[in-house]
Amino acid sequence: MRSAWTLVGIFLGLAATANVAFAKGKEPKQGRLTGTWECVAHSSAQNDMQFTLKLAQADDTVNGTFINSSGEYRFSSASYEKGMLEAHVKTPEGSYVITGRLLRGQLSGHWSRGQEVEGGWEGTKSVPANRQP
Repeated sequence: MRSAWTLVGIFLGLAATANVAFAKGKEPKQGRLTGTWECVAHSSAQNDMQFTLKLAQADDTVNGTFINSSGEYRFSSASYEKGMLEAHVKTPEGSYVITGRLLRGQLSGHWSRGQEVEGGWEGTKSVPANRQP
């Protein structure tokens, strides 16, 4: 009986090891949006506004931070589906919705703050200091 339990233990140990190894091979691939994006928002109601997006993409899931002159704010939700980024962020000025597409290395799209103000925006990915020529 002792040898049967030993075999069961060995089998469970091998199964757990195989499961971990298999799971590591299925980790989501880092997406093209991952990185720091230097952006500018345009609006007919106000001057251009500089902002930064720090994005981390894995498949359709996006996490990130919106940074402007008033502070740094985490996305309350975000996604990247069918080539469209959609991010929601709450700031002291109000709740923003940012949508955009990645085309030829540039993100661009539309932003709105409730029904108060809206406009277009574009951004380019920052090159990490250790990758500059």
